[in-house]
Amino acid sequence: MKKLIPFILVLSMFLFTGCSNEYAGTSEDKTNTSESTNKESKSQKEEAKLEMVDQTGGAWVDSIGTVWVHSAAVYKNTGSVPIDIGETQMNYKGQDGTVLGTSTMIFSIPSIVKPGETAFIGESTILDGQTDPANYKETTYNFGFDKTDEDPTILETSVVQGIKGDSFLPYKVTGMVKNITKDKQDDIRLAAGLFDESGKLLGVLTGSVDVGLNPGSEAGFELSYPEIPKEAVDKIAKVEVKAYGFRF
Repeated sequence: MKKLIPFILVLSMFLFTGCSNEYAGTSEDKTNTSESTNKESKSQKEEAKLEMVDQTGGAWVDSIGTVWVHSAAVYKNTGSVPIDIGETQMNYKGQDGTVLGTSTMIFSIPSIVKPGETAFIGESTILDGQTDPANYKETTYNFGFDKTDEDPTILETSVVQGIKGDSFLPYKVTGMVKNITKDKQDDIRLAAGLFDESGKLLGVLTGSVDVGLNPGSEAGFELSYPEIPKEAVDKIAKVEVKAYGFRF
């Protein structure tokens, strides 16, 4: 009986040690899982997202029988980090799903958008080979974007007004843009979003002030391009202008 006592003690120590190591291994796995979850959570918080929250499109025929189409959209940064919007391709589709034409190398204004903010994009073009504007159904968009550390150089606009024109120039937007930064802006890009009373997008006009603008200085602007459908003019109730600057 005395000879069995040492053997029992050794066996007990072995079993205790084995149980202790198993518990330590489980604790270590929980820690690794927690660290992995934190990294995934941080990655999700910093995810770059861009959504098209509104769009419009319309076709018409001019006085010489040429069919035109205008398309415009509002992009919104729905992520948590600033993003740089690349070029957009617009695809003009017919009632039967065929492609009536495309436009490429179109850039939004502004191109860099902070979380929660928006950008405008718009274009008008001829639909070659088309004779009836009713053949146009919709525009689809292909766009890219990337996360960025840059901030957009947003400028201030004032005395903005929309003015109805004639058959040659249906609508234009005028106003003043001010350089509220500490640096000269060599080029200034502008876009005017045109909305109805309910806030629905009707079109986008774009333009620039390319003579440069010193800090604290102002310049007038007039936006009338691209042409929008004449049917949309009477519905315009609100105009929002975005302006941002570049340094060469």
